[in-house]
Amino acid sequence: MPETRSITTEKDFEHPVDAVWRAMTDSEWLAVWFFPNDIRPEVGHSFTIWSRPIERWDGEFQCKVLEVVPGEKLGFRWKGGHEELKGFGHYMDVTVTWTISALPNGGTHFHFVQEGISTDPTSDALYDIMLKGADSVMRSLAKRIPDLLEHEP
Repeated sequence: MPETRSITTEKDFEHPVDAVWRAMTDSEWLAVWFFPNDIRPEVGHSFTIWSRPIERWDGEFQCKVLEVVPGEKLGFRWKGGHEELKGFGHYMDVTVTWTISALPNGGTHFHFVQEGISTDPTSDALYDIMLKGADSVMRSLAKRIPDLLEHEP
C-alpha cells in the first residue's frame, strides 16, 4: 500500500455548534464558504463538489458521505483531478473528516483532517495547495458564517 500523508487544521469559532453544523452540511451554506456542491448529510450519499475546470480536468470532485454523527462529525471521500496536472487539479483521492464540539463559551471547536494524500513527489505541489487551502477554508468559514446567520430564513 502506498504511503500517504495527512493535513490537520483546527479552529475555534464564536458561533454555536448548530450554526457550524448547518454550514458544514447544508448545500447552500457550504457553497458560500467552501465550494458549490450537492451534499446531503446521509451515509452513502454520492455528491459532487464543483471547482474550476483546468486543462484535462472538468473541475468536478466525486464524493461520498462515509460518516455522519449529527451535530458532531461529517466524513467523506473526495476524489478528482488528473494525474498529468501539477498542483491544483492533480489527481487526489482523500478522506475528509470534519469534527465539531461545543466550547464552554458557547462557541465551536472545528477539527479538519484530510487523509490519504500521496507522498509521491508528483503530489508535493498538491499537498502544499491543500495545506494552505485548509487554513483558507477555516478563514472563509469564520468570515462568512455571520452573513449566513444574519440572512437565514
